[in-house]
Amino acid sequence: MNNTAGIIFSNLNDDNLSRLTVDRTVAAIPFACRYRLVDFNLSNMVNANISNISIVTNRNYRSLKNHIGSGKDWDLARRSGGINVVSPFQNSSSGARLYTGHLEALKSMYDVIADFHEENVVLADCDTIFNIDLRLAISQHEDTSADVTVITARCKETWTSKTPRMLVKTDENSRVIDMLRSDRYNDATPEVSLNVYVFKTTYLRKLLQDSMARNYTGLTRDIMLREYRHARYMTYRYDGYIAYLSSFRDYFNSSMEILINEKARQSLFGLGARPVYTNVHNSSPAVYRDGAKVRDSLIADGCVIEGEVENCILFRNVHVEKGAVVKNSVIFHGGIVGENSNVNCVVADKNVVIGDHRNLSGHFTMPFFIEKNKRV
Repeated sequence: MNNTAGIIFSNLNDDNLSRLTVDRTVAAIPFACRYRLVDFNLSNMVNANISNISIVTNRNYRSLKNHIGSGKDWDLARRSGGINVVSPFQNSSSGARLYTGHLEALKSMYDVIADFHEENVVLADCDTIFNIDLRLAISQHEDTSADVTVITARCKETWTSKTPRMLVKTDENSRVIDMLRSDRYNDATPEVSLNVYVFKTTYLRKLLQDSMARNYTGLTRDIMLREYRHARYMTYRYDGYIAYLSSFRDYFNSSMEILINEKARQSLFGLGARPVYTNVHNSSPAVYRDGAKVRDSLIADGCVIEGEVENCILFRNVHVEKGAVVKNSVIFHGGIVGENSNVNCVVADKNVVIGDHRNLSGHFTMPFFIEKNKRV
């Protein structure tokens, strides 16, 4: 039996991806033809034999619950443990309002955490995409007797983000000696947190009890930036492909990178020992009519292609009609591109209909977005 539980935050950073989260949570945003963002850290946990996983919700989580279902596609439909979608609790510490940060979410589900029998807890967000062997991180966490292990990556000098992230400096033994929150690379703190942490369960409970007594509201601001000097904070560095989704443009750029970067695709989806699991649909195969042209694209089941598709990601049941040309675009489930229309650098949400003889074009630096169920 694994000695680690998992907690995934589904809604945090909704505002940064607001175009895509009007009626869904960050965790439920579609990505790479057939997946949702939650699938990546959920699969990371499952591949590490973590079988007690809580997904913390806040609002707009109907599509997330539909996607997760019973958890059978992740082998988490179990009598004991398994997957648990935790609804937002309201208690005296939350002031009868929904949580807005990690710490408030954790305090609202303290009773759930108090029942964990596992020695460790992995906390993870959904806005960072990568495929990591968490077993190695957990093993290091235990071998070093760490209170907290921060999963990090090496900062790039060109790295910037609209969302401040935790930057970390370590000694030669990977122990944290400096931490700060910033939206820019800093030479003094060369590693960035991937918003995945391994906590000792007893230490997490202690922090939550202290935060409720002192009315703290920020996990990193009020606790981690204070505590790392007095507790044993370590890092585990990940060196594979990472996609940061701190804005709608990040989402578009990461989608395009998956198409053109073979190394990125292999780092996410080409690791046989660490597959990315998702909700399986029994759909009919894609149909390519006479005259269809498809290049460098990901096409999901149920699509019907009669026109030309280049450098695109098409989700299930998308129909590209005769004479239509779709390039550098992401079309969500049920989208239709009408006859003789030209579409370039567009992200079309679910069930969007683009009529005949339309010309829509954004740019790689400013992709065009069409809201769910719209007709153009």
